[in-house]
Amino acid sequence: MVAALAMSMCVMVTVSATAGDGGSALIPTALVPGAVQVERARAGAVDVAADAIEVAQTVQAEGAQVAIDAAQLEALEAATARLDELLVEATGEEPDLDRDPATSRSAERAAADVPATATAPVPAPVAADPAAPIDPASVFEQTPAPPTVPLVPPAAGKEDETTAELREAVAAVATLTSTVRQSAEAKRVADAAAAAAAAQAAAEAAAAAAAAQAAADAAAQAAAAQAAQRAAWKQSLLGYSNGKIPDSALCGVSFDASVRLRCDAAEQLDVLNVAYRAQFGSNLVVNDSYRSYAGQVACKRTKGYLCATPGTSNHGSGIAVDLGGGIDSFGTRQHRWMAAHAPDLHWDLPSWATWGGSKPEAWHWEYTG
Repeated sequence: MVAALAMSMCVMVTVSATAGDGGSALIPTALVPGAVQVERARAGAVDVAADAIEVAQTVQAEGAQVAIDAAQLEALEAATARLDELLVEATGEEPDLDRDPATSRSAERAAADVPATATAPVPAPVAADPAAPIDPASVFEQTPAPPTVPLVPPAAGKEDETTAELREAVAAVATLTSTVRQSAEAKRVADAAAAAAAAQAAAEAAAAAAAAQAAADAAAQAAAAQAAQRAAWKQSLLGYSNGKIPDSALCGVSFDASVRLRCDAAEQLDVLNVAYRAQFGSNLVVNDSYRSYAGQVACKRTKGYLCATPGTSNHGSGIAVDLGGGIDSFGTRQHRWMAAHAPDLHWDLPSWATWGGSKPEAWHWEYTG
């Protein structure tokens, strides 16, 4: 029995020595010298602290990139600097912070444990040892929310004040790192939403501008077509003698079937009538419009000087009307309204027909377009 126990202890010492930890890993904590316990606790805390600094620097860079609250970045920078100071005190040397921040010390240790000549099998999931140091890769890199457990767990045995200070400093860095990470993510989401909204607004503005331009182009084309049509209408009567225009070459208006005028004059008189009716509640009263040569002869015979010499009247060109309904008297509301608004549509009272003219005729209006 004694021989079997001795043999078992020899095997344990041999395996422990092979592990490179001086044989203390397989010896119960109560039997490990206090100095070794302190050293082991500090070593674990140092590894976690170094990884915490690396992750904090990465997260701080992410936060600065999206321009989060400067106070949060400053707080994380100060906490990281304090942890860096404690790390220097614990190790006696500057930490190696030139490593890729995505590679933690625990990952490096895992890679170093794999033999160069063998393919490491995929390990099966095992229950976490509550006494083992927390892998910072899982705390900082995989869990964006603030940690709910200390990053450096209480040592199973003895520890010194430096290890305790490292534990507190790592916890502070972990909390601030989580806060900065969450703020950075929220800022990225907000920036993306703002960019999308700006892009949508720009697209809508561009569409509105394009629609407005299309409408303006259409209006310009319509105006040009209308101008061309009016020019054609005007040109179409130039081959006819005064008072000799056939009815097929003339146009009427919508409010009085008896009116016949050159087509562009008729069109503008229709527009003028709409405004007149809106003002006075009734249509323009047209007593005369196009006057044939025979009609001019009859007018001259019956009205004398009030009618032009046959063949010279603007009535014979289809561009003059004689109006009634109050417009035929100077000083009336209707006549004043016509004087103020009719010229906008190229319907004018000739200077000779004005009050004080050579032959005042308040009723005689001519199209000058």
